[in-house]
Amino acid sequence: MTMEKYRKVIAFFKELGFQFDISRFDDRLIAQKLVCLLDLRGIDLGYSCSLYVRGPYSPDLTQDLYAFTREFETLETGSRLNAAEKEAAGELGRIFGLRPVPLEVGATYGYYALRQGSDPLEAVRQVKRLKPFYSEAQIALGVSKAKQFLFTPTEKDLEALKEETGIWQRASLTSLGRKNG
Repeated sequence: MTMEKYRKVIAFFKELGFQFDISRFDDRLIAQKLVCLLDLRGIDLGYSCSLYVRGPYSPDLTQDLYAFTREFETLETGSRLNAAEKEAAGELGRIFGLRPVPLEVGATYGYYALRQGSDPLEAVRQVKRLKPFYSEAQIALGVSKAKQFLFTPTEKDLEALKEETGIWQRASLTSLGRKNG
């Protein structure tokens, strides 16, 4: 996966419908966060990410974005995604869309939680420390999306959720019964 690794990234961009424009800062940020989130998810595209002020970042990806600008902007690639990669791209697009703030916050949270092994509360604290310019709501949204994309719930998690929401569902049904009765 040497010189051709950028082609796989373009295939992901194509799948996500991401029309990249090198002159736009947000597009460069989105490109970085998409690749870093995929990496955190276990999809190795050959670009290692390190933590910078705006979250996980790959200098090698930046180099390729500039070296192969035409290919990135026209989504020109001979590479195709396999079924698992298409599924990951679909989830990434559904959960985050192509919105820079949730992507930046989510990738940063994921980096602290997965790469640095921080527990969830510490990872959130680190995100807030690194990104004081984002509101509590923006951070909560990005963290929630990161958890949704990066972490598969265990059976125990699903049972706890079912128990927790079951109370509200029963209350809602009881309330509806009173209104209709």
